[in-house]
Amino acid sequence: MKRVLFTFFIAFFLLYSNRSDADEGMWLPLLLKNQKYEQMRKMGLKLSAEEIYSVNNACLKDAVIGLMGEGANLRSFGTASFISDSGLILTNYHVILSYIERFSNEESDFLKYGYWARNRSEESLCRGLQMKQLIRMEDVTEKILEGTEALTGRERSAKIDENGKRLASLATKESGYEVRMQALFGNSQYIMNVYAVYRDIRMVAAPPFSIGKFGGNQDNYSWPRHTGDFAILRVYSNKENRPSSYSVKNVPYRPAYYLPVSLKGIKERDFVLVAGFPGSTKEYIPSFALDKIIYGENVHKVGIRKEKIEILNSAIDENPELKFRYTTKLSSVENSYLRWRGEIMGVTKMGLVNKKRVEEENFNRWVAADSDRVAKYGGVLSRMEELYKEVAVYNLAEAYFSEAGINGSEIVPFIGKFEKLAAIYARKNLDIKAANSEAKRLIGLTHQFFENWDYQVDRKMFRNVMVRYYQNMPDLFKPDAMVKYLTHYNGDAQRLSEDLFKNSIFTDKQRLIMFLESDERDVIGQIKEDPLYQLAIGYYMINVNKIMRQRAELQSRLMELNNIYISGYMEMNSKKTIYPDANNSQRFSFGRVLGAKAEDGLVYSSFTTLNGAVVKYLNNKDDHEFYLPKKMRDLIEKEDYGVYASSDGKLSVNFLTDAHTTSGSSGSPVLNSRGELVGLNFDRIWQGVASDFRYDKDISRSIAVDIRYILFILDKYSPSQYVIKELNIVKK
Repeated sequence: MKRVLFTFFIAFFLLYSNRSDADEGMWLPLLLKNQKYEQMRKMGLKLSAEEIYSVNNACLKDAVIGLMGEGANLRSFGTASFISDSGLILTNYHVILSYIERFSNEESDFLKYGYWARNRSEESLCRGLQMKQLIRMEDVTEKILEGTEALTGRERSAKIDENGKRLASLATKESGYEVRMQALFGNSQYIMNVYAVYRDIRMVAAPPFSIGKFGGNQDNYSWPRHTGDFAILRVYSNKENRPSSYSVKNVPYRPAYYLPVSLKGIKERDFVLVAGFPGSTKEYIPSFALDKIIYGENVHKVGIRKEKIEILNSAIDENPELKFRYTTKLSSVENSYLRWRGEIMGVTKMGLVNKKRVEEENFNRWVAADSDRVAKYGGVLSRMEELYKEVAVYNLAEAYFSEAGINGSEIVPFIGKFEKLAAIYARKNLDIKAANSEAKRLIGLTHQFFENWDYQVDRKMFRNVMVRYYQNMPDLFKPDAMVKYLTHYNGDAQRLSEDLFKNSIFTDKQRLIMFLESDERDVIGQIKEDPLYQLAIGYYMINVNKIMRQRAELQSRLMELNNIYISGYMEMNSKKTIYPDANNSQRFSFGRVLGAKAEDGLVYSSFTTLNGAVVKYLNNKDDHEFYLPKKMRDLIEKEDYGVYASSDGKLSVNFLTDAHTTSGSSGSPVLNSRGELVGLNFDRIWQGVASDFRYDKDISRSIAVDIRYILFILDKYSPSQYVIKELNIVKK
């Protein structure tokens, strides 16, 4: 079914580089030829511009895809790339860890032993996983702005929206493609992205957790790393090679282009190209916004995540079987926790807030030097700063709604699914058919929820995040039910949470199913008067009534000022090469294989080898995060590395590059100068994680798995021997 998505994604304060660092930026493939191609050639690139991006010929852009969940509206959470002519795709282990967890149980522990299909019949559907493949990009600025010359405010926005929908409709007519429109540089440039979306993705091969996440969260965002963070899936299509929902009749997809895999290896200072769908960056937000994000929102979110981590770790330690339920959740919680801490450290170390203040003073002096500029841009930064004081209050409230509300305790979003049923019964004339249909849907969701829900873990989570929300949010944002019940219990959140969970219908599967199956449901008495329901729905009501709309209105006013500011900044720096912040569209970044002087007296080399993994294992034998499977230890002892070893006989595991990446770049292929696959991007170093706010050529480093290590595992360790036979391996 054809679906058209029209979205203007406007990253907060999209600006462009005012620095001449050659390797900085995540570049739009459509504009790469005119913006950075010559620089890339000078650094060693051997490909033509058309071999990177072309609409008429197969090229690199066709091999690089985004991975999404259902209902994601073309926003991907990770990157993958085609590595065979039969639809094999390579991505990170951590990107699809949740699917491995879903497949796992005590009888089939894929987390412990890995997921290794031995033939195509054993490849398992990853339900809900989708792939977006870029068909083309098009600069549609003139068409979008047509007829807006004399319009302002909402009228102008409405006309832009109308033009965009018309263009999207024309682009997708009879094609089945989907469209995402994106605005750049303060609504001065519009790019149309046309995608094909595939919905039959199957698991093929993934190493055990001890390889795919070797070092666990102790090593996350750190160096040296020895992590085999990879997984292989396959995309299926109908017999016409078109997108199709899952069917036993589907066949492996035949991509227009797939990546050759190199055995040649790489060395220090070699050119590399990284392609992917990076999520979002805020490289150029003003000083006052950065200050509130880093020392306001981040500090609060780190505190919430720390409590979640402690609860989950304690639960898994007490009951190891819970790893099948909480491995992915814990990994996700810890990942953001470490990233936010790294951002705080990095911004502080760089003194970035003060640096931006100096840059803003330079802008103000430039404006003041010309009367025409004063008329257009005078005082814009000070007006933005005053307005942002209000915006920051609502941003923090939204962060608490997300972290402590809908993404806190699992019972909260589960209860939220019952609001539609409550609304049906609140109508003047009850539609019993609609009520029964909704109840039937909820029965299925209830069975699904209780399959993977732990009562005590979630009760502790509910208690802790509720207390943190209550203590840190102004009275304006506190749900009435939260105030009522905490007051009634004299602030004893422990006793309150125990009573709530003990007496609620939502924590008792049998009772809840009986209620839903009954034709005489007492929705008022058993649902709406349930204190746990009132507390859970309270989060949603506060967001709807007191956060979401007010925040959007303030952001809209701020964006109007931002557009003025960007116009001035662009005029001031009209001779500079521009690039927008990442916005989940396809991008290419480039650089070199390069180590770093991470801190005073701490120097990182470019590569790690499997020898280093052995040292970590031997030094941490009681720590499961540094466990090496026996089969791997045997291969290491024999030095059975085959053709995958370097000239010195060692096996390279991970390497560093200075290519600019961010969240969403996980799973991005790392290519050599000839466009051959040499690695798989999966992380950044702790010291440079603040590159989302300011790229630092000295410490902004990305971490990749060496493709030779991946091939070694597939060949020497994995039972999935049919996989490696599909690859186009370029020999030494």
